[in-house]
Amino acid sequence: MRLNLRWLCLAVLVVSAPVMAAAGEGVTLPRWDQDTVELFASLPVQAGGRIKPLDTYAQFAMLKINGKRTFRTEGGLKIGPTEWIMYCLFFPEVTDTWKQFIVDRAEVVSAIGLTTHDKRRDRYAYSELKPGRQKLMELATQYQRKEARQRAPMEQQVINLAYNLREYESISQFMYFSTVHFHPDPEGRIGKALGVQEEGHATLSLMLQRVPALLSRMSTDKSLSDTERRELSDILHKMEKSVATAGTLSLFPPTDPEKKEWYSPADLLVAAFEPGHDLDTQFKLLGHLERLKALRDDPIAFHQEVLALHGGLKALAEARGEYAKIGVERAFYRGKYLFFSQWLYVLSFVLVALSWLVPQSKWLQRLIPPAVLAPTILLIIAIAFRCIIRGRPPVTTLYETLLFITASSALVAVIIEYINRQRIAVALGSIMGTLGMFLAYRYELKEGVDTMPSLVAVLDTNFWLASHVTTVTLGYAAGLLAAALAHVYILGKLFGLKRGDEAYYASVDRMIYGVVCFSLLFSLVGTVLGGIWANDSWGRFWGWDPKENGALMICLWALVMLHARLGHYIKDLGTAITSVVLGMIVTFSWWGVNLLGVGLHSYGFTSGILRLLVAFWSVETVVIILGFVVGQMDRMSASSSPGDQKTA
Repeated sequence: MRLNLRWLCLAVLVVSAPVMAAAGEGVTLPRWDQDTVELFASLPVQAGGRIKPLDTYAQFAMLKINGKRTFRTEGGLKIGPTEWIMYCLFFPEVTDTWKQFIVDRAEVVSAIGLTTHDKRRDRYAYSELKPGRQKLMELATQYQRKEARQRAPMEQQVINLAYNLREYESISQFMYFSTVHFHPDPEGRIGKALGVQEEGHATLSLMLQRVPALLSRMSTDKSLSDTERRELSDILHKMEKSVATAGTLSLFPPTDPEKKEWYSPADLLVAAFEPGHDLDTQFKLLGHLERLKALRDDPIAFHQEVLALHGGLKALAEARGEYAKIGVERAFYRGKYLFFSQWLYVLSFVLVALSWLVPQSKWLQRLIPPAVLAPTILLIIAIAFRCIIRGRPPVTTLYETLLFITASSALVAVIIEYINRQRIAVALGSIMGTLGMFLAYRYELKEGVDTMPSLVAVLDTNFWLASHVTTVTLGYAAGLLAAALAHVYILGKLFGLKRGDEAYYASVDRMIYGVVCFSLLFSLVGTVLGGIWANDSWGRFWGWDPKENGALMICLWALVMLHARLGHYIKDLGTAITSVVLGMIVTFSWWGVNLLGVGLHSYGFTSGILRLLVAFWSVETVVIILGFVVGQMDRMSASSSPGDQKTA
């Protein structure tokens, strides 16, 4: 009996799996099968200047609003981006009640006249925030008049929340057009001309197929009565009103290969009344999209409509050669290469820490290099995927510099380890990999926008991206790795690591010197190539732009270091201290100049980085001071042991 009861419970769970009880007014949400979700996820959409899967669009919309790429309902159901956007489109009355808007400061909610939750940082539902919407938009408009760097944190939060509210509304209200039905008099002249007596009522897609031609025929018809003219005018007005919220998703590729912009339902309405457009296929596909709303409670019929919509949109996109990378992008995000790379770097760092605690363990020492190499390979695969998807070199945005510098520095560190077997570089590779991936994740989370956007005009050339940008970024990576190695030298000396083992510190010094030379080579070549690019794009080789000055500072400081070493003005400790300064200059050139918001390179500006930079530079200043302390300690030790004199 107990066994039968167990099977009965299992049967109930299986039968109830396709549906989910929703909060509010007895609405039941269907659990669409995986095939339906995958079809919807791979629908092509044009957004941010490029063609991408609808799932990618949903991921970043969800990340911006919710702070995560997954959402857990109050009933405990965990849903991903595609299911989330499907529920927002087809069940907005339910998703309005989901607490998905992340609010970091409770005073934002108070400022728009609403009651806050008990927590300072919490999630709110759209239905909770809607009563304060008007006040929120007024405040956001007021605060946007200020420059970004002059806004208080609360003011920026108001702007962010207003943006997120509009983003959600643009999705949840997108399908409104599918609920609008047209009812011209079936016995009247216009109704008969539109053929509505056959359907009883007409949808937008049907009206788009028939109204423009009817309007063209009747525009010169003087026999139209005033009543008929009003009826036709009312139809046109109702059509325009029905697509007022349908401009967000550009799902429909144009048939004309010369036209670059895809159509949203709102765009189709405009194009339908313009001469020279062949839009019959798009109107039929719009009909499939319309019917999804009505079939939302019928998973089988819903799947058939999604299948028809997907097939039609895919065929149009393939005819334009714009669908081939949709599958590649879906594979990239399904693989979660960046996610696994991040946590494998964390694992490698744990192994490094354990190796410090148990230095005699041979198996730990053997395990660390492959443990660092594995996430680096995953990161390189992710970068390669992104290059294929965009058809671009690996570095085009500030976000991609984080990935590229992390991969480059970790890979160089592993190579150095296999050359000298000192267990220093590989430990730094693990640390830099972990920090780099967490910074990349934080950047993605903070910006909340697609990290593979269309390029600004000045960057729209693959040759210069591959030569100048990639080369100079390799110089950044080497400069940061040299600074990291310098920390090992200074802090090791300070805390007595390997005390008396001069061969160990000589090895670290050689690594610093070699990596600085590597940094100088790539920074110098990259800067010269940048000048040539500037001459080609802007008509001058050099213009003392902040970004140009930052690159020049890296080259000049590296030259100063190497010449000072060659002239015996500095030795091993001096090289370490000046390498820390090099790392500070690299971060200034990489991120700091963007904070100025001026110059021809100001397209790279990002907010919120100043505190991190100030904290980093403060820590590095302390390390430099500690370097001089080490030098003083060495001099004191040398004075007490005249036979072992050594200068910095």
